Amino acid sequence: MPTFRQQSFLATLRLGAHPVHTLEALTGAAVWVNWFGGAGLLPGLTSTVRNDSHLLGCQASPDTSPLLLYFRLSPKGYRLYVREPGKHFGHGVRLFERFLGVAALDTQDPQPLILKDDAGKVVSLMDLEGDEQRLTFECAGAAVTLGQRTNSPHRYLAQGGAVPARWTLSIVERNVPWLSQPYEA
Repeated sequence: MPTFRQQSFLATLRLGAHPVHTLEALTGAAVWVNWFGGAGLLPGLTSTVRNDSHLLGCQASPDTSPLLLYFRLSPKGYRLYVREPGKHFGHGVRLFERFLGVAALDTQDPQPLILKDDAGKVVSLMDLEGDEQRLTFECAGAAVTLGQRTNSPHRYLAQGGAVPARWTLSIVERNVPWLSQPYEA
C-alpha cells in the first residue's frame, strides 16, 4: 500500500493557456475591490473595500508562470500548500466564502480537494501515469470552476460551479515529503 508521501507531489495548474496563481501575482499589484452594499436607497448605501490579492485566479498574465503547489494526500483528499518561494511559501489553499485562496496555516488547515478523471472517477498520483493530466476538482462536495466576485473583473477559482472546469495539472516532482520531514517513508 503506497504511503501518503508516495502519493504526494509538486505540480502547477492551468486552464487552457492561463496560469493559476494569486491575483496579486497575475496582475502585478495588490487587488483591491471597492464593493458597494447596503439595503434600500442611497441613504442606506455603504461602501467597503476588500483585498482579493491572496485569492487564486486564472487569467491572462504576460509575466507569470503557474503557482507551484504541493499536493499532499490525506484521508479526505489532497491538501494544497504553496511551494513557490515568496511571501506565500508554506501557506495552504482554503476557501474564503466560496472562493479559493492562500492563507497562513495558523487558524485553519487547507481545504481538501478531490481529483477526478474525465470519467468522474476519483484519482490519486498512483493513477496518473504521465506528468501532464487533464482533471476536474471537487472542493467541499462541489466542482471547482471559474467564478466572478462582486465588482471585480478578475476570474477567480470558485467552489460550487454546476459544470466542472477541466484543469491541466503539470506534475513537476513525485513522491515529495513534508518540508519538516524530508526523510519520511
